[in-house]
Amino acid sequence: MERHEIVSVVEQQMLRAARGKGPGGGRAQRWPEPSTVPGAVSLELLSALCTQGQIEHACRQARMLGAAAVTLPPYFLPLGRRLLSGSPTVLTAAVGHPWGALTPRARTALVKDCIEAGADELEVALDLAAVKSGALASERVALEELARLAQSGGRILSILIDFKTLSAAELEQVMTAVRRCGAAGIALRRCTDPGDVRVAMELIGEQAAVKASGPVKSFDEISSLLCAGAARVGVARLEAMRRMEGWEQPAKAEAALLLSDSP
Repeated sequence: MERHEIVSVVEQQMLRAARGKGPGGGRAQRWPEPSTVPGAVSLELLSALCTQGQIEHACRQARMLGAAAVTLPPYFLPLGRRLLSGSPTVLTAAVGHPWGALTPRARTALVKDCIEAGADELEVALDLAAVKSGALASERVALEELARLAQSGGRILSILIDFKTLSAAELEQVMTAVRRCGAAGIALRRCTDPGDVRVAMELIGEQAAVKASGPVKSFDEISSLLCAGAARVGVARLEAMRRMEGWEQPAKAEAALLLSDSP
């Protein structure tokens, strides 16, 4: 079955569930209240050209708006830990983004480094080369080790998947492997389509949360992904928050000023 066919089937299931006529009751989501959106947004600074000044500015934005998380490369984790200390915004480490092009040993060592640097969550990229080479079984073993490592350190592990590079068959196999490895969530790279979120939720089941990360540029796009069932939406910049009306933050005026500042 091709991806567009899966999307169609899942959308029909979601529609039936919303009407109380089919499986999956409770999975359909309502359009989120504006005040709840910042708490579901992860600000991601993953460019190889990011500077310390940009990281500092982004962490100030995230704290002021009450963002769920800030996702940073390993190099900037100590800085992020210091800037986010005392805030509810969690620090997420981006490990092996975007293609997972690391040996299992190197990836494990990097995860350990990220834990020591103070990361609350670990977002580890799936080894795409292993999947495309038919070595998903060995990749699953590696992911299981990472899940045990994260759990022993009291961290949350999610697996980054480049949704658009996988065939329908590969996607189903990958989701099964991720579900069985013990990861707490999946992150969908380049995901701006609510239909893709629904497909992922159908394949991963209820034991893992879904995060949609992509070039999301508006509040409505964020809301549509949350409405489809995403637990979080990853954005590169928080300017989309300009469009929010009625969100309840004590320092709304100061937050608006932060959004207008340049890094």
